[in-house]
Amino acid sequence: MKGSWKTWSPFQSPEVRDICAHMTDPEKGQAAWHGWVAGLGVSVTLGPPFFLAVLGYTVMSIATALVMVPAYIAFTRMWQKRLRRFLCATAWARNQGITPERLRLFAFRATFQSN
Repeated sequence: MKGSWKTWSPFQSPEVRDICAHMTDPEKGQAAWHGWVAGLGVSVTLGPPFFLAVLGYTVMSIATALVMVPAYIAFTRMWQKRLRRFLCATAWARNQGITPERLRLFAFRATFQSN
């Protein structure tokens, strides 16, 4: 099998897909951990405004969103930088000469993608 459920994403670029296909089992475990951290970051930053809106606290939801959306953007930029470094540090990517500066994470041009 080329990929693994631990590293699969419908949005990953072909370069990331190649790196993931050649990861060792420990690297796949670490990649899964990166995914959990990203999910937790999204939940923590975007969850509170959503739940306040669902509960009917519209003004509090908007105020919370004004604080949390910039936090989400900052988290996303930091996470992408760390993910690029991790992916490029895998044995296969190092052998291929792939660097964080050249690695495109997504198959599409992401709004928060920093180069």
